[in-house]
Amino acid sequence: MRVLLIEDEQMAATHLASLLRELEPALTILDVIDSVEEGRARWPHLPTPDLIFSDIQLADGLSFSLLEQVFVPCPIIFTTAYDEYAIRAFRHNSIDYLLKPIEREALEVSLQKYHSLARPDADELVRQLHLLLSSRTFQSQTYRHSFLIQFRDKLLPINVLDVAYFSIAGGVVSATLFDRGTDRQVADHQVADRSVSYPIDLNLEDLDTQLDPNQFFRANRQFIVARTSIREAEFYFNGRLQLKLQPTPKEPVFISKERAGLFKKWIEAF
Repeated sequence: MRVLLIEDEQMAATHLASLLRELEPALTILDVIDSVEEGRARWPHLPTPDLIFSDIQLADGLSFSLLEQVFVPCPIIFTTAYDEYAIRAFRHNSIDYLLKPIEREALEVSLQKYHSLARPDADELVRQLHLLLSSRTFQSQTYRHSFLIQFRDKLLPINVLDVAYFSIAGGVVSATLFDRGTDRQVADHQVADRSVSYPIDLNLEDLDTQLDPNQFFRANRQFIVARTSIREAEFYFNGRLQLKLQPTPKEPVFISKERAGLFKKWIEAF
């Protein structure tokens, strides 16, 4: 099987290629295309692949802007950091999709699905791709940059970069800010030598879809943590990890054994 990768992150491409070779030793990686512009220039000269793995968001635009302009001779499996809710409709128009960071088990299932399918007609693949493009299901993802929080008799603008973690306790969701010392103010409330938390009128499930997944990680049902808040992670009982955060939360933050591998890959990706 000959595979073409469309991916602008070198680490992600290397990781995917390594997993593919583990699962399919006879597989050949034909090439790695890292931008829309490069794809347009090189596509006519590329060998014909049997399968394409394509990231959605490339450095110079969406991969769809490339794929709608070239002949697509084979199935495509998209790789993406978008959450599952945003791309649910896409599943009807493609062989499969993989959420980043890609896990070996998920990739294996996608390859099994590819092998189980009869080789599709190229015209039908192009038709399905155009249906996907015209549906506008995928647009360039944008994430929250700020929150407007009601606190007492004031409205406080809070920058997402100032949030160390979001947590829930007693049914109330709070945003805990980094300790900025005496050089930082939020409205007219001085942030001194302690962190400040504000209640926020959103649940963690909504926040999980609105925050940049490169910068925030859903540790468990109680915490979404910022990458920059993590000082270290310690091995804990039964394969769990315990996060050491700054500022220190009132409750310990654990990552389950099942999510520990995903967390490690998320940390290593940047």
